[in-house]
Amino acid sequence: MLVLLLSSSATWAQVDMRDTVAAPMRKAGFKVLFNIDARRTFVDAVPVRFYGLRVGAQRGRDVLTVGFYGLGDPFQRLAVDLPDVGIRDLETRFDYTALAYERILLDSKRWEIGLPISVGLGNYRTSYRDTSEGRPLRTYRTNELVPLDIGATVDFKLFWWAFIGVGGGYRYVLAEDPVVTVALSDLTYYVKFGLRFGEVVKRTRQALRREHGTK
Repeated sequence: MLVLLLSSSATWAQVDMRDTVAAPMRKAGFKVLFNIDARRTFVDAVPVRFYGLRVGAQRGRDVLTVGFYGLGDPFQRLAVDLPDVGIRDLETRFDYTALAYERILLDSKRWEIGLPISVGLGNYRTSYRDTSEGRPLRTYRTNELVPLDIGATVDFKLFWWAFIGVGGGYRYVLAEDPVVTVALSDLTYYVKFGLRFGEVVKRTRQALRREHGTK
């Protein structure tokens, strides 16, 4: 998963309580997050590719994001016996939008460990191929979904500007059709590589300010 951090500096101003006029304390700033996710999950116990786009903000150890996720390729099952239709090749698409909160438990020089949870809203669409009518696909069923995800992530900071990480968890899907719940509720796991572009921007600005100050 590619992670792009656009961060602002976060410092606390120290206050001398002996002064008659107290200096105001600055609150921690926000880090803007932009992630491109590439992960593996399961549909009907079969591993499939899953992609997503996530944007959000981090303040201290708290991260809040909005993500947009979907299957990389439609999930296909051959020769499925559909009631009132017959045996057809079935194609499944699954996508959703999720609101997530992550608590950073450890943030050291080399390691970062977090616990993300999320709730989403999306749909699950199945279509079948019907060549007899000259149409490549016909919609068979659509279900509204509420995916619930919980997991853990571990990142290792290779350099000040890059890191690698792994993550995993469990996704439970609420759906009107119990068959859909069983088909989509399963483990998720992924490996990611991230670039800390926010840190690059911050250090570049600091260098330019120092250079400007010497002129």
